[in-house]
Amino acid sequence: MKSMLKIMSREITGSRAALALVGILFLMSGVALAADTDIIITEIMYNPTVLSDTEGEWFEIHNNGPDPVDIEGWTIKDLGSDDHLIASGGPLIVPAGGYAVLARNATVMSGQGVTVLYEYSGYLANAEDELVLLNASMAEIDMVVYTSPPWDTAGGASMMWNEATADNNIMANWFKSTIPFGDGDMGTPGAANPTLQPP
Repeated sequence: MKSMLKIMSREITGSRAALALVGILFLMSGVALAADTDIIITEIMYNPTVLSDTEGEWFEIHNNGPDPVDIEGWTIKDLGSDDHLIASGGPLIVPAGGYAVLARNATVMSGQGVTVLYEYSGYLANAEDELVLLNASMAEIDMVVYTSPPWDTAGGASMMWNEATADNNIMANWFKSTIPFGDGDMGTPGAANPTLQPP
């Protein structure tokens, strides 16, 4: 009986090791978990005027799915040299159906009435740039590429994705916000974008 238990124990241990190995390979393979793919970039403030760029730049993401998503360990980057690992030492949850703001200065944005989920380093160029999100296994979750024109570089207003459209990486599906927040810049950080305005 003891010999049989030892054999069973070895088999169970072996199974656990195999499962752990599968998990490690999965994380290393750049696979996007189903819930991760529900995260969408929905709004970008790349050229504020009430605040400086270092204080007032931010972007918004939306969890379009039924499950919460933890973005701890994700990466914010462009197609150049900008690269920032999202690391706070704890979970950074975007609730199901919810919106979250990532900003360059969480304290200043709080003074504008905006709740920031995460404060990042790096910057968004005013004329043309890319905003790329990779999950913890380095799979690309979303990317928005913009140029000016057609995006407006006058400043003071975010660009908002028309959420009634299917693709947020088509520039014609974005429009300039006309809704003021805080001390006067335009945008809806942390809230759904209106869909009645033409893109």
